[in-house]
Amino acid sequence: MDSKQSSMFYLMSPESRVAQDQTGVAGALNSPANLPMVPRTVIMFGRAPPPETQPHKDEPGKNQLADMALDTVAGILRNLAEFALEQEGVDLQTFRANAEAWAKHITLATAPPGAVDDDPKARAGRREWEAVRRFVRDYCQGSCARTATVTTDLRQVIWVFIRNISQAFTQDEEIDSRLGTQMGRLETLVETNATAELKREVLDAVGTFKQILKERSDRQRNQMEFLGAQVRALGDDLESARRESETDPLTRIPNRKAFDDYLARSVEIHQAFGHSTSMLIVDVDHFKTVNDTSGHITGDCVLRDVAKSLIKVFLRKNDFVARLGGDEFAVILRETSEADARTLAERVLTRVRALRVAGTSPEGLAVTVSIGVAEIAAGDDDKAWLERADRALYLAKQAGRDRAL
Repeated sequence: MDSKQSSMFYLMSPESRVAQDQTGVAGALNSPANLPMVPRTVIMFGRAPPPETQPHKDEPGKNQLADMALDTVAGILRNLAEFALEQEGVDLQTFRANAEAWAKHITLATAPPGAVDDDPKARAGRREWEAVRRFVRDYCQGSCARTATVTTDLRQVIWVFIRNISQAFTQDEEIDSRLGTQMGRLETLVETNATAELKREVLDAVGTFKQILKERSDRQRNQMEFLGAQVRALGDDLESARRESETDPLTRIPNRKAFDDYLARSVEIHQAFGHSTSMLIVDVDHFKTVNDTSGHITGDCVLRDVAKSLIKVFLRKNDFVARLGGDEFAVILRETSEADARTLAERVLTRVRALRVAGTSPEGLAVTVSIGVAEIAAGDDDKAWLERADRALYLAKQAGRDRAL
């Protein structure tokens, strides 16, 4: 058996090697059918290689993955627009409109914002990815610059406080030094028994004390007025920032953060006093279809109009209307039974049905909502109460939408 035959021999399965011994090497080599080959991995490692993996039938194909990636990028741009921060020299409405235009450019290959004499055929579906990256980068840089400016202003205010306090201590030390000098002169005159000079020095000291007290009083009053103005200005800025952080930028009603806080306080009040309190969860029907067929600008108009409709129904000072996110709204009604809440929910349905949102059709886009109603029950925490209202909303949708359950 030469080297080639020897190599072939050791690549045979055990059964083939037995047959080889019986029929001879030459016969085995000349009969490929009698020579089942075993993969080298079996011989070297004692196991067969894993079978080639086939794509799962439910896994998306390449085209689907590409569409998903485009939708994801467009969604990121729309999130930037929805939660945009104020920047120097940038109008938020203009920024949001540009972000929406870039999102459409990515998903539908429409003309990029600012394009002049765009030729769709010449562009052939090409996306301006570098311009998209530049748009996002400019926004991030502007937000960072704005944050740095606000931080610097806050540090400046704190520094003014520190400087004024330091100056007050320094001036007090100077006054104390003047008082100490005056007292020292009085002590010297007392020890010398110079009555006339002592009387004159006492009168001078009294005059000095009065002047010092008046100067200190005036200085402290001026400092308090100045610091009070600084505190009021800083308080106004902080209150404005707090309200802005709890306000939905699109609808200008409280956002999910404000809702969570109000929900927790409402549960605590109910546990303390036992007042009836009800919750409504409001969801715009077929909102995804509105976005897909009429565009996100029309979808934003729908959300704003629904928010206005809710505000017009719930007019009491302690009625709380908020946007939970997406196409969902929530209403918390303190001192309101479930029966009364359902009556108010019917008013919401009627008002929303009357809406006609400007869209693709001349007569306007009709809108409906589904509403889940739940009154807080004994032992409910905020999570359990919200879940019951959400289940009621689900039942309303299952029952055909455009109703309250």
